[in-house]
Amino acid sequence: MIPAERQQRILSLIKENNGVLSINDLVRLLNVSHMTIRRDLQILEQNKLVESVTGGVRLPNQLIHDLSVQIKENFAPEEKNRIGERAASYVQDGQCIYLDEGTTSLALAHHITDRKNLTVVTNDFDIVGFLAQNSSANIIHIGGEVRRDTRSSVGIFAYRTLSYLNMDYAFLSCSSWDLRGITTPDSDKVLVKQAAMDSSMHKVLICDSSKYNKVAVYRVAELTKLTEMITDIGLPEDAKTALVNLGIKLTLVEDA
Repeated sequence: MIPAERQQRILSLIKENNGVLSINDLVRLLNVSHMTIRRDLQILEQNKLVESVTGGVRLPNQLIHDLSVQIKENFAPEEKNRIGERAASYVQDGQCIYLDEGTTSLALAHHITDRKNLTVVTNDFDIVGFLAQNSSANIIHIGGEVRRDTRSSVGIFAYRTLSYLNMDYAFLSCSSWDLRGITTPDSDKVLVKQAAMDSSMHKVLICDSSKYNKVAVYRVAELTKLTEMITDIGLPEDAKTALVNLGIKLTLVEDA
């Protein structure tokens, strides 16, 4: 197992054990040395994916900043692909859709290359590049201030572009959400996500279950603003029950 795969497995194991796990348990479960585990945890902690506790490690609840694309693309790729595939099944010929920045949205883009007369609105440069090369879609990039780490754009100019549009679906990404709502560590993303929701008939949150029970300082929207959430079966039971009670359609993709 290469380091990137092992680090992803470490995150999955911590998540499966209620967000905290001892170093000794990680050594036993992965059958590697203490030194190897400590190196992996150091990398994960530098990238704000875990926090050290006495004798072990836990997942952080407070999200301070967004992760770069290079980090995100190595985490939960199978879950993201299945979420993207399910979301893509809603997209019909002739529609206008918004794809929010992120690797799950890019996974969705891979499954809509055969749609006819489709208009894709996005703030993600990777999605623009992929669809320009692999589809006949009409592509609208919303402009704005460039975020290099996430290869996307944000801010007032992006917001204004979205405010002129009328879209069928907004497929929204997020780095953090809990039962109080969707949050982000980047204040300039708030207006963009809100404008995408306001300009769309259907508002669908697409994110893997690791984003649940994370909190960032800027509030995007209450969960009741969503029409649906698509995530994986790793979502805890309390969250499933709460979403259903709020009247939000919940779709869980199965393991491969």
